[in-house]
Amino acid sequence: MELLIYVPKITPRINYTFQQVYGRILGFRIKFTTKIETFIAYKGIKFSYSKQRLGNEIFVQAYGLLEQQGVNDVEINVSNWNGNPYFFNTSQQSEIPYDIFSSSFYLLCRYEEYLPHVKNSIGDFPVEDSIAFKSAFIEKPIINIWMDCFFDVLKSKFVELKYPDKKGNLKLIFSVDKAFKYRGYGISRSLVGFIKDTFGFKFREVFSRIKTWFIPKNDPYDVYDFLVELKNNKPLDMLFTFQLGDYSIHTKNISHRKTVYKRLIKSIGDYSEIGLLLSHEGVKNSSVLTKEIKRFENIANHELKSILIKDKSINFPNYYVNLNSTTVDKDYSMGYYNAIGFRSGTFTSHLFYDLNLEQTSPREIHPYYCNSSILKETNLDLLEQKLSDINNLGVRLNILLNIQDFSNLTQKESILKKISMILKCLEKK
Repeated sequence: MELLIYVPKITPRINYTFQQVYGRILGFRIKFTTKIETFIAYKGIKFSYSKQRLGNEIFVQAYGLLEQQGVNDVEINVSNWNGNPYFFNTSQQSEIPYDIFSSSFYLLCRYEEYLPHVKNSIGDFPVEDSIAFKSAFIEKPIINIWMDCFFDVLKSKFVELKYPDKKGNLKLIFSVDKAFKYRGYGISRSLVGFIKDTFGFKFREVFSRIKTWFIPKNDPYDVYDFLVELKNNKPLDMLFTFQLGDYSIHTKNISHRKTVYKRLIKSIGDYSEIGLLLSHEGVKNSSVLTKEIKRFENIANHELKSILIKDKSINFPNYYVNLNSTTVDKDYSMGYYNAIGFRSGTFTSHLFYDLNLEQTSPREIHPYYCNSSILKETNLDLLEQKLSDINNLGVRLNILLNIQDFSNLTQKESILKKISMILKCLEKK
């Protein structure tokens, strides 16, 4: 459906925000007008967004953030309306008591990460400093909830509106930072590992290592056939991201030149989407980023479309700026490694907005909900409760998983139980 919005001036921030919340979340085709007479004459679905109401239309008062440029100190006071938190209060003229669009923009563009802050132990923005964590709504896709509320406001006047389809789905993103535990490491690295395990009295590791030497499929991390079968038997999307960085203190994977590794990447690509797990050095250095992308494309024989950073700083916003010089379409790094929740306030994919340049990037950010370590620590009943509170939104969840977690039988069974439960929650209407 088409929606007309009156604004006194169309700014890059206004265009970005409305395209996201109405185009991507609610599925509207939107048009702007800066002419009052055009707005008044329009007979379809419409509302105004400005400082002052025009007449008796649906009106949302602008707080002013979408008319500004650059990064400024912004006062945030969180209140509650209809059971949901909000900020950027407006006057009683407004249909709702806060500027839903400035609030959405603040979260989507990660405004708070441009402000001065102390980095956490991995050099990233601390979840504890986020307004969503401090105000206890980090586990809610709050932008989607706000849009649901405003949709009801629109429908109260435009009864012909139909609610958008709210079908949930789950995507598992696998981090392959070590493709194999023992296989493919060469004689010297394997011998050093064998000696360390022996003198460390790790006899179970020694036995497992010897078994793999004779029968490579016995490698504990070789769980790929199982995961492909899982994908074929359940309504799951999967993305496998492979580490292709040079050997370093941060990167312990087998060499990207190894035939066994190349063969693995190509074979998984026959059954599932594949992408790049960026190395520690690639996050910080644009030339290393470019090198690793070329490695992936040479192995996979197609352009890289999906990329992931896991368990390390996103290096925001420089990392996303660096992506602009690549052909990468989708990034799956937007989340907190040590918390469940929605770092950018939504489960819906969105484009990166560069506050320094005041422009929208074509790179698509796909937020994730949690990762392996958090999923393993979270009680099954508690996780179900968290999801049952938001499943009516048609939640589309991305969850990051380590390949290694499926090599341990107990861990594997626990994760599979939780995945099955999540699928059931997402299927509920």
